[in-house]
Amino acid sequence: MARGKKVFSEEDNILIKRKLKDECMAFWISKGYKETSISALCEKAEISTGTFYKFYSSKEELFFEVLYDIQETIYGNFIERIKQRPEKSGFETAIIQLYYEYESKPFLYDVKTTDFTSFYSKLSEEMKEKLTFDSNDLFRIAIKRADLKLKVPENLAFSIFSVLLSSIASKEGISKNCDHLAAFKFMTKQMVASVFE
Repeated sequence: MARGKKVFSEEDNILIKRKLKDECMAFWISKGYKETSISALCEKAEISTGTFYKFYSSKEELFFEVLYDIQETIYGNFIERIKQRPEKSGFETAIIQLYYEYESKPFLYDVKTTDFTSFYSKLSEEMKEKLTFDSNDLFRIAIKRADLKLKVPENLAFSIFSVLLSSIASKEGISKNCDHLAAFKFMTKQMVASVFE
Protein backbone atom coordinates (compact mmCIF):
# COMPACT_ATOMS: atom_id res chain seq x y z
CA MET A 1 0.00 0.00 0.00
CA ALA A 2 1.40 3.39 -1.00
CA ARG A 3 1.97 5.99 1.68
CA GLY A 4 0.23 9.26 1.02
CA LYS A 5 0.78 12.69 2.39
CA LYS A 6 -0.41 13.19 5.93
CA VAL A 7 -3.64 15.16 6.01
CA PHE A 8 -3.96 17.73 8.76
CA SER A 9 -7.21 19.13 10.05
CA GLU A 10 -7.69 22.90 10.22
CA GLU A 11 -7.10 22.69 13.98
CA ASP A 12 -3.85 20.75 13.37
CA ASN A 13 -2.71 23.44 10.93
CA ILE A 14 -3.34 26.19 13.48
CA LEU A 15 -1.50 24.29 16.22
CA ILE A 16 1.48 23.49 13.98
CA LYS A 17 1.84 27.11 12.85
CA ARG A 18 1.55 28.34 16.46
CA LYS A 19 4.23 25.87 17.57
CA LEU A 20 6.53 26.87 14.70
CA LYS A 21 6.10 30.57 15.54
CA ASP A 22 6.75 29.95 19.24
CA GLU A 23 9.90 27.97 18.45
CA CYS A 24 11.02 30.58 15.94
CA MET A 25 10.75 33.34 18.54
CA ALA A 26 12.63 31.24 21.12
CA PHE A 27 15.41 30.52 18.60
CA TRP A 28 15.57 34.17 17.54
CA ILE A 29 16.13 35.24 21.15
CA SER A 30 18.60 32.45 22.02
CA LYS A 31 20.53 31.85 18.76
CA GLY A 32 19.50 34.48 16.27
CA TYR A 33 18.23 34.18 12.72
CA LYS A 34 21.46 32.99 11.03
CA GLU A 35 22.13 30.22 13.53
CA THR A 36 18.59 28.84 13.31
CA SER A 37 18.00 26.11 10.76
CA ILE A 38 14.75 24.79 9.40
CA SER A 39 15.68 21.30 10.63
CA ALA A 40 16.22 22.61 14.19
CA LEU A 41 12.87 24.40 14.09
CA CYS A 42 11.16 21.25 12.81
CA GLU A 43 12.80 19.09 15.46
CA LYS A 44 11.60 21.40 18.25
CA ALA A 45 8.13 21.69 16.72
CA GLU A 46 8.05 17.90 16.25
CA ILE A 47 7.22 18.05 12.56
CA SER A 48 8.97 16.99 9.35
CA THR A 49 10.65 19.44 7.02
CA GLY A 50 8.02 18.50 4.45
CA THR A 51 5.35 19.71 6.86
CA PHE A 52 7.32 22.93 7.39
CA TYR A 53 7.20 23.63 3.63
CA LYS A 54 3.46 23.07 3.66
CA PHE A 55 3.22 26.29 5.70
CA TYR A 56 6.27 28.36 4.72
CA SER A 57 8.31 28.60 1.56
CA SER A 58 11.44 29.59 3.49
CA LYS A 59 12.91 30.26 6.91
CA GLU A 60 12.73 33.99 6.11
CA GLU A 61 8.97 33.80 5.55
CA LEU A 62 8.48 32.27 9.01
CA PHE A 63 10.79 34.80 10.69
CA PHE A 64 9.04 37.64 8.87
CA GLU A 65 5.60 36.43 9.99
CA VAL A 66 6.78 36.13 13.60
CA LEU A 67 8.29 39.62 13.58
CA TYR A 68 5.23 41.16 11.94
CA ASP A 69 2.83 39.44 14.37
CA ILE A 70 4.86 40.56 17.38
CA GLN A 71 4.98 44.16 16.16
CA GLU A 72 1.23 44.19 15.56
CA THR A 73 0.56 42.71 19.01
CA ILE A 74 2.86 45.17 20.78
CA TYR A 75 1.34 48.19 19.04
CA GLY A 76 -2.18 46.85 19.64
CA ASN A 77 -1.42 46.35 23.34
CA PHE A 78 -0.02 49.89 23.55
CA ILE A 79 -3.18 51.43 22.09
CA GLU A 80 -5.43 49.18 24.20
CA ARG A 81 -3.68 50.24 27.43
CA ILE A 82 -4.23 53.86 26.50
CA LYS A 83 -7.90 53.23 25.71
CA GLN A 84 -8.31 51.67 29.16
CA ARG A 85 -6.76 54.71 30.89
CA PRO A 86 -7.26 57.70 28.56
CA GLU A 87 -5.28 60.20 30.59
CA LYS A 88 -1.69 61.37 30.92
CA SER A 89 -0.80 58.77 33.57
CA GLY A 90 -2.28 56.02 31.38
CA PHE A 91 -0.22 57.25 28.44
CA GLU A 92 2.91 57.20 30.59
CA THR A 93 2.19 53.66 31.84
CA ALA A 94 1.56 52.45 28.28
CA ILE A 95 4.95 53.79 27.12
CA ILE A 96 6.73 52.07 30.01
CA GLN A 97 4.96 48.78 29.18
CA LEU A 98 6.11 49.28 25.58
CA TYR A 99 9.67 49.50 26.92
CA TYR A 100 9.29 46.16 28.72
CA GLU A 101 7.91 44.48 25.61
CA TYR A 102 10.77 45.74 23.46
CA GLU A 103 13.38 44.91 26.07
CA SER A 104 12.25 41.26 26.19
CA LYS A 105 12.67 40.95 22.40
CA PRO A 106 15.93 42.65 21.35
CA PHE A 107 15.55 41.48 17.74
CA LEU A 108 12.72 44.02 17.42
CA TYR A 109 14.96 47.03 17.88
CA ASP A 110 18.55 45.83 17.44
CA VAL A 111 18.35 46.18 13.66
CA LYS A 112 22.01 47.03 13.04
CA THR A 113 23.32 43.57 13.95
CA THR A 114 24.67 41.36 11.16
CA ASP A 115 22.04 38.80 12.14
CA PHE A 116 19.17 41.22 11.52
CA THR A 117 20.68 42.74 8.36
CA SER A 118 21.22 39.25 6.98
CA PHE A 119 17.56 38.44 7.59
CA TYR A 120 16.31 41.79 6.29
CA SER A 121 18.36 41.57 3.07
CA LYS A 122 16.48 38.41 2.09
CA LEU A 123 13.02 39.94 2.39
CA SER A 124 10.95 41.12 -0.53
CA GLU A 125 10.25 44.84 -0.88
CA GLU A 126 6.64 44.17 0.11
CA MET A 127 7.77 42.46 3.33
CA LYS A 128 10.17 45.30 4.13
CA GLU A 129 7.37 47.81 3.63
CA LYS A 130 5.11 45.91 6.03
CA LEU A 131 7.81 45.93 8.71
CA THR A 132 8.43 49.66 8.46
CA PHE A 133 7.48 51.13 11.80
CA ASP A 134 6.06 54.62 11.75
CA SER A 135 6.23 55.86 15.32
CA ASN A 136 4.44 59.06 14.25
CA ASP A 137 1.34 57.11 13.24
CA LEU A 138 1.41 55.09 16.47
CA PHE A 139 1.80 58.28 18.52
CA ARG A 140 -0.97 60.04 16.59
CA ILE A 141 -3.41 57.15 17.18
CA ALA A 142 -2.42 56.97 20.86
CA ILE A 143 -3.03 60.69 21.39
CA LYS A 144 -6.45 60.39 19.77
CA ARG A 145 -7.39 57.34 21.88
CA ALA A 146 -6.26 59.11 25.07
CA ASP A 147 -8.09 62.30 24.02
CA LEU A 148 -5.03 64.34 24.99
CA LYS A 149 -4.13 67.78 23.68
CA LEU A 150 -0.60 68.74 22.70
CA LYS A 151 0.97 71.88 24.11
CA VAL A 152 3.95 71.72 21.73
CA PRO A 153 3.96 71.50 17.93
CA GLU A 154 2.92 68.05 16.68
CA ASN A 155 6.21 67.46 14.85
CA LEU A 156 8.22 68.18 18.01
CA ALA A 157 6.01 65.85 20.09
CA PHE A 158 6.45 63.06 17.52
CA SER A 159 10.20 63.63 17.44
CA ILE A 160 10.45 63.44 21.24
CA PHE A 161 8.45 60.19 21.25
CA SER A 162 10.65 58.67 18.52
CA VAL A 163 13.88 59.65 20.28
CA LEU A 164 12.58 58.24 23.56
CA LEU A 165 11.75 54.87 21.99
CA SER A 166 15.02 54.77 20.05
CA SER A 167 16.93 55.05 23.33
CA ILE A 168 16.05 51.39 23.98
CA ALA A 169 18.37 50.39 21.12
CA SER A 170 21.31 52.22 22.71
CA LYS A 171 20.84 50.50 26.06
CA GLU A 172 23.69 48.01 25.60
CA GLY A 173 26.18 50.71 24.64
CA ILE A 174 25.59 52.77 27.76
CA SER A 175 27.80 52.52 30.85
CA LYS A 176 27.16 49.54 33.12
CA ASN A 177 26.61 52.04 35.97
CA CYS A 178 23.62 53.53 34.13
CA ASP A 179 20.13 52.49 35.22
CA HIS A 180 18.51 52.60 31.80
CA LEU A 181 15.04 51.68 33.03
CA ALA A 182 15.02 54.38 35.73
CA ALA A 183 16.23 56.93 33.16
CA PHE A 184 13.60 55.80 30.65
CA LYS A 185 10.83 56.13 33.25
CA PHE A 186 12.07 59.58 34.23
CA MET A 187 12.27 60.74 30.60
CA THR A 188 8.80 59.33 29.91
CA LYS A 189 7.31 61.20 32.88
CA GLN A 190 9.01 64.43 31.74
CA MET A 191 7.90 63.92 28.14
CA VAL A 192 4.27 63.35 29.08
CA ALA A 193 4.26 66.37 31.42
CA SER A 194 5.94 68.58 28.80
CA VAL A 195 4.04 67.70 25.62
CA PHE A 196 0.45 67.35 26.89
CA GLU A 197 -1.87 69.95 28.45
